[in-house]
Amino acid sequence: MDTMFWSALFLVTILNLYAGRGSAEKAEALFVFGDSYADTGNHDPYDQTVNQVWRKPNGLDWPGYPAGRVSSGKIQTDFWGDILGLPCPVSYELLKNHDCEADAERITQGVNFAVGGSGIFRAYGFTTIPEQVKQFKKLIAASSGFDSHKLSRSVALISAAGNDYVALRDSTNGSVEGLVDLVEPVVSGTMEAVKDLYESGLRNFVVSNVAPFGCAPQIGKTSCDSKYDDTINLHTKLLTEGVHHLRSNLEGSSIIISDLVAAFYHIFSHSTQYGFEDIFMPCCDVKGGVNMCTEVDERGRALFEVCDNVDNKFFWDFGHPTHRGWYEVMSLYAYGAHEGNRKLNFIEGASNAIEWVQSLGFLAHDISLQSATAVL
Repeated sequence: MDTMFWSALFLVTILNLYAGRGSAEKAEALFVFGDSYADTGNHDPYDQTVNQVWRKPNGLDWPGYPAGRVSSGKIQTDFWGDILGLPCPVSYELLKNHDCEADAERITQGVNFAVGGSGIFRAYGFTTIPEQVKQFKKLIAASSGFDSHKLSRSVALISAAGNDYVALRDSTNGSVEGLVDLVEPVVSGTMEAVKDLYESGLRNFVVSNVAPFGCAPQIGKTSCDSKYDDTINLHTKLLTEGVHHLRSNLEGSSIIISDLVAAFYHIFSHSTQYGFEDIFMPCCDVKGGVNMCTEVDERGRALFEVCDNVDNKFFWDFGHPTHRGWYEVMSLYAYGAHEGNRKLNFIEGASNAIEWVQSLGFLAHDISLQSATAVL
C-alpha cells in the first residue's frame, strides 16, 4: 500500500509540474526606473549637453552603432528583456508627446523611464526616480491598455546604483564625509518608489543593489578603494531589511534584490577565469582632461582611445560595464555560480532570476552573449 501511495503521489507531482510549465505565459510588460545602468535612450539625442550616449564609440559591440546606452552593447535592461522574452521597452523620451493612447502600440510591452545620471535625489540634475514613477503613473492613468491584471503580470526593474553617493563625493572633492548619512534616505526613497508602484498595480519587482563605486576606474585603476565600504555595506544591509519589510506588508508582491555588489566582486576576484584583463582598466579611456568617452576636440579628433579587444574588458568607461561585462553579471543573476562545491547566489529572495520568473508563472528564457533584441 505504501509503495502504491508514493508512486501515485510521485506521478501526480510530475503531472502537476508539467501542467504548470504548460500553463506558463510570457510576462505582459517590463517597466524600468533608474539611472545609466538601466537607461536605454532617455537622454535627448539632439541636445549636445547630454547626448553622449548617442555618440560613438557607444554601441560598438551591439548593435554596431550608438543606441542610447552607456556601454559597448547591451545593458541589464536588455538582458532582463531577454529573460522575460520581451523586447527592450521603449524609452519614455522617444514616445510621441508622452500620450498613452497615441503610443498604445509602442508601450504595450513596457516603458523605460530610467535616465542616466539620476538618483533618488537630484544627483546630477536629471529626472529623479520618484519623478520617473510619477511619469509612469500619469502614462498608465491615461491608458486603456493597462488594467490591474496586466500590471500584476508585469515586472518592474529599479536601478539606483549610486549616483546620489557619487554626486556628493564629487561635490566634496572625493571626501567620504556625509556618505553614510545619505544611505538611510536613499534606501527609504527606493522603498517608497516600490510602494508607489505597488499602489499603481505593479506586483513584481527587481530592485538593484548599489554598485561598488569604489571599484570604478574613475576611482582607482588597480583595485577597489575600501574607504567606500562602510557606505556600500550599510546600503546593502538597509536595502535587504527594507525589502523584507515590504514583502511582509505588500500583499501579493514578489520582490527580489539583484546583488550588484556581490556580482561585481565575484567577477573581480575571478577575472582571469572570466577572461578579463586588467579588470579595473576601462576599454574606452579618455585623454586630454575630459570626462566622457565620446568627446572630440575642435578638429573632431577623438579624445579617447578604445582597446583592441573589448571582449577582454569588464569596464567600458569610467564606471559602466561592457556588453560582455553586463552579460557576465546577468549570467550570475540568471544562473548563479559555483565555487568549489558551494553554490553562489546573486539574487536575494530567490535561487536565481530564471527560477524567480518561473515562480511568477511566466516563461523564462536563457540569455546569450550573441542574442539580439529590437533596439528602441
